[in-house]
Amino acid sequence: MSNNDELLRSYAIISSLKDNIPETHEISDSWVREFHAAVAKLESSTGLDLNDFKVSPQHIKQSVGSSNYLTHEVHYRQGLWCERSVLIHKISSILVYFTGLNTAPEKKIGFGR
Repeated sequence: MSNNDELLRSYAIISSLKDNIPETHEISDSWVREFHAAVAKLESSTGLDLNDFKVSPQHIKQSVGSSNYLTHEVHYRQGLWCERSVLIHKISSILVYFTGLNTAPEKKIGFGR
């Protein structure tokens, strides 16, 4: 596949993720893994380091399913979770970044005006 095709595929996946993430406070880390896979494709096709746009591990954690304030017993939901707002922030950031790269004025070398 060409680099342009990889870029378009990654952009399409990331845009689709943004539009389809469930409207809940926390989302399964499977959404984050899908996003990171698309970012990895972008990194390999552009040669850029895009770690700034990835969700850091500190934002992926267990989620409390229920707790008892009398006994202090806590039950966690299965799997790992991330706040939806954290992933949306990262997705929006990378989309803005790549939109900026594509619309930046061409840089010309030389002394012309």
